[in-house]
Amino acid sequence: MRRRAAGRRRAEGRRTTAVALLTAVALGVGAAPAAKAYDAATTHAGLTQRAVAASTLHQVLARRLSRPLGIFDSISLHPELLPAAEGRSLMARLGTLDPAGGYRPGADGVAPAVVFVVAGSVIAKTPPERLQHLFFDPSTGAGLRDDAAVDGFLHSLRTVVDGGGLRGVATGTGFPFEGQPSLRWLEAPENDVGLPVFLAQLERAVGEADPAARSSALARAFLALGGVLTVLEDAGNPAQVRNDLRATYLGATAGSAFDRGPAFDRIVADGYGVSGVPAPRQVVRRPNLRAFFTAADGQGLADRTQRRFFSAGTLPEDGVVDRDTTSADVVREARASLTYALPTVPRLELRELGLRKYAMAKDGAGAPPRRLFAYERVPGRVRFFLDSAVHVDAARALLPEVAGYAAGLIDHLLRGEIVLSHEGDRVRAKLPVGAARIRGESLRLLAEDATGVRREIGKFSARDGAPDDVSVAIPAGARRVAAVLRGEDAAGVVVAFGELTLAPPAASR
Repeated sequence: MRRRAAGRRRAEGRRTTAVALLTAVALGVGAAPAAKAYDAATTHAGLTQRAVAASTLHQVLARRLSRPLGIFDSISLHPELLPAAEGRSLMARLGTLDPAGGYRPGADGVAPAVVFVVAGSVIAKTPPERLQHLFFDPSTGAGLRDDAAVDGFLHSLRTVVDGGGLRGVATGTGFPFEGQPSLRWLEAPENDVGLPVFLAQLERAVGEADPAARSSALARAFLALGGVLTVLEDAGNPAQVRNDLRATYLGATAGSAFDRGPAFDRIVADGYGVSGVPAPRQVVRRPNLRAFFTAADGQGLADRTQRRFFSAGTLPEDGVVDRDTTSADVVREARASLTYALPTVPRLELRELGLRKYAMAKDGAGAPPRRLFAYERVPGRVRFFLDSAVHVDAARALLPEVAGYAAGLIDHLLRGEIVLSHEGDRVRAKLPVGAARIRGESLRLLAEDATGVRREIGKFSARDGAPDDVSVAIPAGARRVAAVLRGEDAAGVVVAFGELTLAPPAASR
């Protein structure tokens, strides 16, 4: 009841200021930068670099795709081979990347493989309204949602200030205040750096006849891989798993309704940049893609983030303190006001006025204590808030964990291996011993000639599960053989693949 009353008071306060804000907009108040959650150009780039380095991607490229330099091997994106609208959109967004960041492909579309992954993680947040689809509440399965009309109105005013214009607000083309859950956005057809694009392009990177088409498909797959990683990485941001766009990203932070940059994300970006993002402590293994986000065991990244960290809009309500109020009373009322059951409010020390103190938390055996939130007793009440010290502790705990989940997801998506071996005038394709049976349309084997062109030399049904061991004759003049199968195993959708460069004697026959 007290929380609802406080919410009504806040809404009334917003209504009284709405006209003044609209007047300020009409008078041309300058725009503030748009909210972007974790900063794409620094934090996501750094997290993705760390994830790639800790994953098996380098070995996969070197061993399974015959690229000896691994993640440093150059690949080419050919926009002319893409659908026209898709090519224009991708090249325009890639063209806006800062060359100093080190993850912008060259003007000719050529870059090391790792560059395309990192670039994909950055452009996943362009245009900025994609932020609406990067929220996920693991306790409900919902994405960004809001039922406060006044907040929607205030947001519309801010959209005008950010350059959206009155026309956009009036026609409803400005940034909406709700979105798909990030898990759904991950597989949405309109997401051009999502999971379906990654799977389709990875299959084409092995199975296309033309070498330019294969290279472009691989670059395209890696852009989408980066986009997939960004969606997961944002599950390690407290505001985005606690449905807190308004208070964290649209709330005033420096005394002005229009100076509202997210403090936590700013501190992470400024404190770590790209190269300073810490490496994962361990690469996380999960049974399927969804479990990287949420699962019954509570060990998805969104699960762990939501129950361990507060965001600005999900802190306890400020408590009333009078002559007869005890610390236990304040704690009880604070817990009752929480949006989520966890994290809870521990014991508080309230004897001294005006002294900032911290509630402490510990993330498990061996983990150092960290500041959960700050609180301060002032005349008549105790206020709860997040400050820079809390954000620094949160970043120190979260970033290595996020990178570990991202590295694990790379390995999960690349789990499908086909082992090829050369035996006389035949090539044999095997699934690794113990691999889950993959069901799909067909296992395809291809031979590549001296010009790099590939043609199919064998196809085997995989509707009842891919055969464990098949072989086909190697055509004369073949320089390389490859195998690919897109299907589904016990862990979900998968593209299994492998390549083998033939020894000179076989190539000369």
